[in-house]
Amino acid sequence: MSPLPPFRPEAVVFDLDGVLVDSEGLWAEAEQAVIEGLGRPWDPSIRPALLGLGAREAAELLAAHVGGIDPDQMDGLIRAEITRRFTEGVPVTDGAMELVEQLAGRIPVGVATNSRRSLAMIALKSSGFADLVDAFVSADDVARPKPAPDPYLRACELLSARPERSVAIEDSPTGAASAKAAGMWVIGCPSLDGQMLSAADAIVGSLRQIDPVRLLTVAV
Repeated sequence: MSPLPPFRPEAVVFDLDGVLVDSEGLWAEAEQAVIEGLGRPWDPSIRPALLGLGAREAAELLAAHVGGIDPDQMDGLIRAEITRRFTEGVPVTDGAMELVEQLAGRIPVGVATNSRRSLAMIALKSSGFADLVDAFVSADDVARPKPAPDPYLRACELLSARPERSVAIEDSPTGAASAKAAGMWVIGCPSLDGQMLSAADAIVGSLRQIDPVRLLTVAV
């Protein structure tokens, strides 16, 4: 399946974690450190279920999974641990910087993430994307996080773009469902092997498979 929509996009909106920045490993390390710090064994099978969730939803799921932990306590512990790791530096996903640099200035570029604004800004700044995007929407900026369409609808609004004529790039089922619910054309780039993104219109194995020149020359 071609990773090109049947129209020239009015905007391209990227997810952050797992798409622009290779942060899923940092999240997994932080979650494991918190769980083990509480004296509980870490179960890696929970990780796929956490992918793409908002911070609060992830904390509630982890608290329920280990049992006997208040979700607010879990949320605070994870936030402190991931903030420390993000501050030390967040790696860029393969091909992400090249793709965004070639799109920036030629088409409106946005970011829509389920991360909190403070964490997302650390990631954007430390990775070098902050000055390349025209709009940024975090979980703190909308009433409902992904899989609700709110983050992508708000990003398109800020970019003065119609969702149905815009492209979203996502790595998780939660995010792909959000973008599709917003009416966008969705390119899936799974960050976990075997991850199914059934809501995506096209799937790529790497952002390097998305040709920005062809993307911008599709017939209107």
